[in-house]
Amino acid sequence: MSASQFFRRLFAPGQPARAVVISTALGAAALIDPAKLTRGKRALYRSGLAGVTAAMVASDAATGLDRRGRGAAAVAAGGAVLGLSEVGETVDARLQRALVRRGVSKPRLVFATATFALSLMAELPSVVAARRARSAAAPGSRRGFDGAGGSSGTPAELPAGARSLIAGMLDFSADPSATALRTQLDSAQELVWGGVSGSYDVITIAVGDAAALSRAVPHEQQFPVTASFVDSATGQRRLVRMRVAGGMLAELTIENPEDSEAPGDPFPQTAGNWPSRWPALAEVTFLLDSDAPTDPRAAKRSRAQLRG
Repeated sequence: MSASQFFRRLFAPGQPARAVVISTALGAAALIDPAKLTRGKRALYRSGLAGVTAAMVASDAATGLDRRGRGAAAVAAGGAVLGLSEVGETVDARLQRALVRRGVSKPRLVFATATFALSLMAELPSVVAARRARSAAAPGSRRGFDGAGGSSGTPAELPAGARSLIAGMLDFSADPSATALRTQLDSAQELVWGGVSGSYDVITIAVGDAAALSRAVPHEQQFPVTASFVDSATGQRRLVRMRVAGGMLAELTIENPEDSEAPGDPFPQTAGNWPSRWPALAEVTFLLDSDAPTDPRAAKRSRAQLRG
């Protein structure tokens, strides 16, 4: 596992390990009195705080921004921490003197305890939300597993073109989470409402026998590979993304990147952007939204199987 993969999993929102690591790191940093540091050590101290902040912002923005946007947000957050360091350290010194005047013998320990507790409280909502999402993905509680249809959706065969496209996205990346997702794909079905496949430009996926299958890590993520192709009927480019929830395949979404502000109903009931003819994998351009390695030979094997 590469360093980037390790940190992406460690800092994924909703991970209990992230909450503990970040809270512990910030609490430990609060034990340090910056006023007693030399100039060099103070620079390292500030850089460490800026780095932790940048990592948190980059991971929190993972589902809403592309790679460049996450990088810009992280740099801005880290820069803000560095820029406000003098002000923060001045406030820190005043609070420490105030505690000492009130008879507190170890003010830094008070700072550390308070920082740890506040950081943990700030991370708790995302941990709870992620746990609820994993529970919702479990058999019997995930939408469509009741098989009754109605508001829960009706299980239907996953379109062959969608299944092939998902396989191509998974095979393109050597990310370890792809192995678990590839196994899930064998028993994946689509949940449909009102008999419409891919309504609202989303194919909702339900995985059978979920309890017996491995789950992807991080449990909540947008898979780092996107698929781009030209719709043969319209000549317009389509961009397909895949979302993972509770460690299971959850959604396949499609968009027209050149027409993000198209007039009309913004939430069409029909499958407006899905192609009338799914592309062959040889017609698809896969893009990796991370620095994780790709497995082009696996992608070539998948294309060869499709042509065969």
